[in-house]
Amino acid sequence: MRRLAALDSLDRLDRGVLLTVVVLIALLLGVLWRGDQAGVLIIAFAPQEARTTSVIRLTFSEMMDTASVESRLSLTPPVERRLSWSGTTLTVTPLRAWLPELSYTVRLEAGARSQSGRLLLAAFEESFTPRPPRVVYLSPAASTDLAQPTNLWLVDPDQPLISSQLTRSALGVEFFQPSPEGDWIAYSQPSEGGTADLYVLEVASGERRRLTNCAAVLARCTAPEWSPDGTRLIYERTELDPAFEWYDRDVPRAWLLSLRDLSTAPLLNDTSRLGGVPKWSPDGTQIAAYDRNIGAIAIYDLTSGARKLIETLDDVGDYAFHPQDGRFVYAQLIQIVGRFSSALEMVDLNDPSSGLRRISGEGSVVEDRQPRWTPDGARLIFTRRVLDGSGIPSAQLYALDPETERVTPLLLDADYFHGAISLDPTGRYLLMQRVPINAAQPVPSIWVLEIETGRLWQIAENGFLPRWLP
Repeated sequence: MRRLAALDSLDRLDRGVLLTVVVLIALLLGVLWRGDQAGVLIIAFAPQEARTTSVIRLTFSEMMDTASVESRLSLTPPVERRLSWSGTTLTVTPLRAWLPELSYTVRLEAGARSQSGRLLLAAFEESFTPRPPRVVYLSPAASTDLAQPTNLWLVDPDQPLISSQLTRSALGVEFFQPSPEGDWIAYSQPSEGGTADLYVLEVASGERRRLTNCAAVLARCTAPEWSPDGTRLIYERTELDPAFEWYDRDVPRAWLLSLRDLSTAPLLNDTSRLGGVPKWSPDGTQIAAYDRNIGAIAIYDLTSGARKLIETLDDVGDYAFHPQDGRFVYAQLIQIVGRFSSALEMVDLNDPSSGLRRISGEGSVVEDRQPRWTPDGARLIFTRRVLDGSGIPSAQLYALDPETERVTPLLLDADYFHGAISLDPTGRYLLMQRVPINAAQPVPSIWVLEIETGRLWQIAENGFLPRWLP
């Protein structure tokens, strides 16, 4: 009776509060009894617009039990891939480029578990079709207007001779390099007094920003190269200020720049070590650069700091890391029939004791340059000039099997000089600039060769130094 009386004495507000508390307790007990019905979520997926070199990123709402995710992940059609984690994000990196004509499906089955025990309650599935690579190049290569600056232009090989201008710098653009996934282009813009700064252009928006402050300190920063993961640049920096410790107007050194915070510093603190034409290894763990002081290509291990030296007097940067293993190919300066030429040599960086091996030019009066590994690492594409009158004296295109040293012509046209070659990420198309030899005013143009069929077509006029934009 007393309890009923106490309840009767509660006013309407008190009764409402008590009822709310009772309902909340009931709901909580219900959730505990039924379990967490929301589960873990995938809160982001990339790429939104896939390219042939895109990586797949799945971002979860919380830290995951990685094994439970990886065992439930599939790609259709199947592709070789490498998996890595950064916090709550899983990155899927294909070991070969996506093919533009195929549609790919990423599927994660339900049941993947977070570290707290929550489950992915429903399967996740997303499909994408990669966009074919495009081409970026510099233009004009030649102009009747001497004041017309060189800028970046973009063209689709499937829509040849229809180009669009990407930069409109009154100072012009020099060296450039697209990012690994094709979203950005890093380039060098000259300034007064021979200085130059690095900039980056977002391809989709056209927005650009400066990365370095070299002109202000009388330095020339140029030749940017992206790290494979797209987070850093290696570039050449030449000091033009006589008061600076490393002053030398003709000798560049390699510097690293972080794209995260734009911090930059020399690759090496030893002022006696030089670093021209720096290039990354495909896995991002090594950098090769030419050191004029010792007449050698120096290859630096970024983890251990170890250095390997490959002696050569050829300082133009004709060298290339194998895409999968430790083989390294470079141009070696040689003397034949009273003149200097170059041949290709190869060394295994994982086993330097195996020695150097000449893989081209042996017994022939030729000049071999610009080695480019195919993406599968099975062949080398390169340019060759025949110097003894028995063949075409202008640079033509060849393929070489490094195992058998068999050389196969890819494109022979005595009316043109070929250069600035590169393979698209799939390895099916070879990009180049061609210069007509017999023209009164030879002007380079941009061409593409389909390697399997031999189909050759021009995609841009009055352009040079083309690069694939994935």
